[in-house]
Amino acid sequence: MINGVKHRVLTKDIAYSGLKEKIIYGELKPDQVVREESLATLLGISRTPLREAIQMLEMEEFLVRHPNGRLTVANVTKEEVEEIFTVRSMLEGNIAKHAARNATEKDVEKLAQYLEKIRQSFKLGYTQEFVSFGNEFHDYICEISGLTTSVRLLNMVKDHVNRYCRFVSLYGKWSPEADEEHDLILHHIKEKNGVGAELAMKEHILSSLSAVLERIEELEKAEG
Repeated sequence: MINGVKHRVLTKDIAYSGLKEKIIYGELKPDQVVREESLATLLGISRTPLREAIQMLEMEEFLVRHPNGRLTVANVTKEEVEEIFTVRSMLEGNIAKHAARNATEKDVEKLAQYLEKIRQSFKLGYTQEFVSFGNEFHDYICEISGLTTSVRLLNMVKDHVNRYCRFVSLYGKWSPEADEEHDLILHHIKEKNGVGAELAMKEHILSSLSAVLERIEELEKAEG
């Protein structure tokens, strides 16, 4: 009996992670109708753990259950992205400020390595890798900040942030200015300039917001 419960929990977690990944990476598109039987076949699991995973994703607002029972992937909206990225800018600004105070020479070297990977993936047109390496750069800044509450709060919106960032990569291109913005953040961290790092990070996040809003507006015009 215990083994059966453990198996169901593991299957639910696999379903949850698999579904969320497909939404974040755009395999399941905004506003797309999804059906339990199709998802069960896609993921190779039974309906019970799938329903549990769906409930979790509904709570996180990646899936939306309509009054008629229809289930769809949450749409991308300008209102949501503005709110998420504004919160993100404040949290990551504070994180960057503390990272600048704590960073060692090895930390600076590692951040520089991430930036080189970001730069190369951008040049080669590897848009999804560009986002992944960008996440690693930001995650490492979180790590060296030494903060717990700010990082925990940031993690609560991170998956939605990733969805919007990958949305830009799927339907458009990032501006080369992102490279300069990353360099400026690293420069301030290297110089242990907490105020400069905080400001540079906030401006970088708000620049990313502008890119996402631009893509959403372009799609709205195309569909209109």
